[in-house]
Amino acid sequence: MKSKSKSSAPKEVIKDARKHGRRDGKNQIPRQEWEYNSIPYLMQLQRQYAAFGRELDLQLEEKKLAKENQKVNALRNEIQEKGKSQALADNLALAQAELASVQAKLDGGAEEVPMAKFARIRQIGNIFYLPFLFLLFIGEFTITAPAFRVLLGEKVGTSLIVTLAVSGLSVGAAHILGIYFKSLFDRNRPKSGIYHVMFGVAGALLVGTITFLSNIRARNGVLTSGNLTGMTEDEKIVYLWIFYTLLQLTFIGVGILISFMHYSEIESAVARAKRKVWFLRNLQNRRNSKKLKSGASVEESEIDTSKMFDRELEVLESKKILLRAQYEESVAVYRDANIQSRRDEMSGAHASLQASELDFRTSGLEFSTAELVGSR
Repeated sequence: MKSKSKSSAPKEVIKDARKHGRRDGKNQIPRQEWEYNSIPYLMQLQRQYAAFGRELDLQLEEKKLAKENQKVNALRNEIQEKGKSQALADNLALAQAELASVQAKLDGGAEEVPMAKFARIRQIGNIFYLPFLFLLFIGEFTITAPAFRVLLGEKVGTSLIVTLAVSGLSVGAAHILGIYFKSLFDRNRPKSGIYHVMFGVAGALLVGTITFLSNIRARNGVLTSGNLTGMTEDEKIVYLWIFYTLLQLTFIGVGILISFMHYSEIESAVARAKRKVWFLRNLQNRRNSKKLKSGASVEESEIDTSKMFDRELEVLESKKILLRAQYEESVAVYRDANIQSRRDEMSGAHASLQASELDFRTSGLEFSTAELVGSR
């Protein structure tokens, strides 16, 4: 039993070549006097397979170009990354120097006056300071609210807003006065007389406001002070007035003391410097980790690919030899169909029925398929 021969050319090409061969044969194409490479279909087929070869060349050139672009992009990215990394390293070094400077100011010298260091350090941290301020605000609000309700009558909304504002101002005043008293210990920054006058006026206004509000609160409290026996009404007013005044002043005084023990400009500067150093160092570590994971560097793009390119050239040669075989097979199918369909006699060795040469040109390599087939 004969085994079927398998064709290397696509079935569509073989079918098309057979159809054109039969049609040209019936039309007596080619004539006996026709010369080499004169049949239109075979000329078209030769150009088609030559175009296939050029496409293979173009694909190889595109791979080479992509590799060169990879090198250029890797170099550009490397330059940009180096610039960013250097700028980040400079900023980190500057932040570390700033941290060392403020830390040295906080630590002070060995022969330093104890009072000078006391003026710099913080005895109460933020964890305790903020809740203390909140409790101070609640106390001020609770004591001040009845006085404004009496002053503003039935306008609950207005009295509430005013009470919130006054209580907030009282807490803010205690905070600022605590900072003022703490700053008096800093002899490196002497204060002018205007500075002391401003805080003196603010303190006097605060005490005056507390005194008047306490008087209103005391007069209103007389109506519900049945437990204060053995006193006339005027004595009760004076007693409650002094009590509420001292109570509110106690709140303000404790707030000033807490602010005094909490405030430390140099410790705040140290905390800011530490946060900045932490942020920059963390950012630098993330950038280095990302760079290591990506692996896109100039060193990677400089990997020797010459052997790979030689292998691709060999594959390209094989593909072109296959193209030549497919082309010659298609021409043979056309020639057989043409001869069988003719009414006259035509030799299969006629020059016009022969396959044309496919010459290919590749970067760094010039050859024709006939030479390759012959060498193999």
